[in-house]
Amino acid sequence: MDSDALSALLGADPLPWILSSDEPFARWTALTAIRHRASDDSEVASAHAQVIADERVQSLLGALPRWGEDDFPGHHSPLFLPNRLNLLADMGVGAGDEQRVEALLEQMLAHQDRHGHFQSLGKAPGRPKPEWGSLLCDTHAIADVLLRFGRRGDDRLSRALERMRTELATTSQGDAWQCVPDARTLFRGPGRKADVCPQVTLEALRAFSQLPEEREPWLLNAARTPLEVWRRRAEERPYQFGHGYQFKSVKWPNFWYDVLWVVETVGRFPELWRAPSAHAEDRQAVAELAACLIAYNLDEHGRVVPRRAYKGFESFSFGLKRDPSPFATARVLAALSRVADLAEEIRAVDVESLPGSKGGSGTPVPPPRRLIRLPEPPTACPVPRGTPTYPWEGAFPRALSRHHLQTRWDNATTDSVVADVAAVHAAHPLAPYASLQARLPGFAAAELDRALYERRSLVLYRCMRGQLFVMRTDFLAAVHAASNTAVVRAATKHAHWRGVDEGTFSALSPRILDLARERPVSTEEIRAELKPSADVAATVTLMLAKGLLLRDRPVDGWLDRARRFVPLDSAIPEVRLDAMSETAGQLILVRAYIRAFGPVRIRDIAWWTGVGPRRVQEAIRTMGDEIVEVALEGAPSDDSYFMHAGDIDELDTARTEPDTTSLLPSMDTFTMGYADKGRFVAPEHLRFVFDRAGNATSVIIVSGRVAGVWDIVSKPTPSVLVHLFEGVSASEKSAVEQRVLEMGRLRFGEAVPVQWIQSMVPLSDRPHGFAVKPLR
Repeated sequence: MDSDALSALLGADPLPWILSSDEPFARWTALTAIRHRASDDSEVASAHAQVIADERVQSLLGALPRWGEDDFPGHHSPLFLPNRLNLLADMGVGAGDEQRVEALLEQMLAHQDRHGHFQSLGKAPGRPKPEWGSLLCDTHAIADVLLRFGRRGDDRLSRALERMRTELATTSQGDAWQCVPDARTLFRGPGRKADVCPQVTLEALRAFSQLPEEREPWLLNAARTPLEVWRRRAEERPYQFGHGYQFKSVKWPNFWYDVLWVVETVGRFPELWRAPSAHAEDRQAVAELAACLIAYNLDEHGRVVPRRAYKGFESFSFGLKRDPSPFATARVLAALSRVADLAEEIRAVDVESLPGSKGGSGTPVPPPRRLIRLPEPPTACPVPRGTPTYPWEGAFPRALSRHHLQTRWDNATTDSVVADVAAVHAAHPLAPYASLQARLPGFAAAELDRALYERRSLVLYRCMRGQLFVMRTDFLAAVHAASNTAVVRAATKHAHWRGVDEGTFSALSPRILDLARERPVSTEEIRAELKPSADVAATVTLMLAKGLLLRDRPVDGWLDRARRFVPLDSAIPEVRLDAMSETAGQLILVRAYIRAFGPVRIRDIAWWTGVGPRRVQEAIRTMGDEIVEVALEGAPSDDSYFMHAGDIDELDTARTEPDTTSLLPSMDTFTMGYADKGRFVAPEHLRFVFDRAGNATSVIIVSGRVAGVWDIVSKPTPSVLVHLFEGVSASEKSAVEQRVLEMGRLRFGEAVPVQWIQSMVPLSDRPHGFAVKPLR
């Protein structure tokens, strides 16, 4: 987060003040959590060394409570050891820095019940002597601290995390963790047993957010729940956690449920507002929380003057209530930096008009007048008046940029690219790998395999228009709801044609599922094991369509068409395919398409999504101001075009970037994205790029134009074939050759020769199927 971003969000830039303060822990926080410098950065290393040497930090270390000996008044107390260790970690004390900390971590690991819960020693009501026991606010807080201090590899921590996964519950507020009574004392906090416990849910989310492999839909669903709790604040106080002044005004140092903890925790899950499946109400909730954090805690200079503080921290600026605190300010800015891309929405929130919290006075307490006042900007997604007009020339580069086909995005990942383009076409085995190589620097095939078959963050699924796509797992329920009726209808028709009627399917499919629960199986292995008389391939196809099976690894290498299959409910148990209606799924799918491909027409949306034009129009009407109609000056059609309001400014700034080259496979998501094939192909080249059915071949895009066609052959000699259209310069041809060599290495694992093909037969003159082999 740079100074410009801070100024845009706060109207002030307190970073120079923080970095020049006498608090090394404030400087360390600013460098690592706001400017995102690495630990080996010289300034970071210097600040870290000063943190460890600081007498105030040493005083905290010397006064650390003894685990299992010192009593503490409650989990919200500064005397609760995990709270004190979290504070030290926030200040920059890390794994291996202090032997006193390491010894205490070992003591915490040593006390674990038979279920995997970490325990603490404390007094329960009605029991006069302290006892070892565990509530979730013990084990979750301890697990979070152990992860922060580098104990991830410890088997005891793994047991605790696995137990945490199994204790995720379904509550009326959403998937979350509840207040589970201690097994011996049966004590739990005050509140309805069926409610979410906001504190233990945040603690669990903080712990799992430190495990990159855990970015799965079940965790994102749980991360949405604190936002639902916030939305219901006027009607509910789950486990007596309110959302009034004490929630909004941070008590320092903070380690209990308040607005800072919520923003800092939820901010670790940007998919909640960035992913195609993100909900507008979640985006708004994050903006409201961030706006409250600013309004109730920062002054006109963007600095925190603590209004509430725990006793015992008077030697720290955050323990005093009279002057601005560099460390407290850095902590707030670190949380806000996670949601900085919502700056417009945050500044649009009228904090004083937000509903109050149940149990309060009924009237929200306004933030102190000396604190920063948020201006009155336009609505969260600025909606132009009338129909705004933009040049047609900006439409294509805007979509190219969204699809990562201009300047490569250094921070992009396999999962984030798939989310940005809605879904990646997988019409043939090489297609998704080639599509991702075109969009990700240094992409390796193993990256997609890990996402598909190990993390299960992506899935391969037949959906829109009956085609195979790679998509985010958390997008699957919506896509299934939107498209599955047609897919099942086609698979059922095929099964009947192959002799698999309802009775045969009902008898054979459970046997196949039972076998697949033992190990991933192919159709050949099913035939060998079960020896059925019915058509196995048709049965498996229908099981895939119904969501009973999921495509797993290919049988013989990553480009083999034959696959093994696993039960979908075992591979991705967090996904419920019946979670939403067809209408709700279609709305989410239409939104994702518009964001990925806009500006688009109704017929473009219907073409790609497979949703009928009437239903597309209904979805757009339902989304209201979220979708904006735009006019494109110079467009070949007078039809209405649509953009998502959050993306509309990109049309003003989108420009074709010179010296950019991409190789897209046949049936790539981008080239198959529009009903109008002339949108990005010169009229004289259309018959070379699309076959008679409208299928796109493998193309070369140079500086924003389709400049040629490529193909791959393995016999007689592995090589890549290239046919360039006229007008390609020598430097552009050299750039094309580099991309072609990369594609050859991806396909064959080594450098292969390039063959320059001088002419090609138009696809419009060839039979169906030549789009995947255009130069053969």
